[in-house]
Amino acid sequence: MNHASPSDIVVTQGIGLASTLLLKGVYVLSPRGILYEEKEIHTALDMRYLSA
Repeated sequence: MNHASPSDIVVTQGIGLASTLLLKGVYVLSPRGILYEEKEIHTALDMRYLSA
């Protein structure tokens, strides 16, 4: 995460990590190939919180 630069591509399963990377301008993919977007990540974080 500390070495990721804007426009880099990162594949991660972690929603929290994806959220942090999106704020840095990094493109984030899930292991299934789904591109995380900033407008959708908040919903995913809320769902993660509710299921914990």
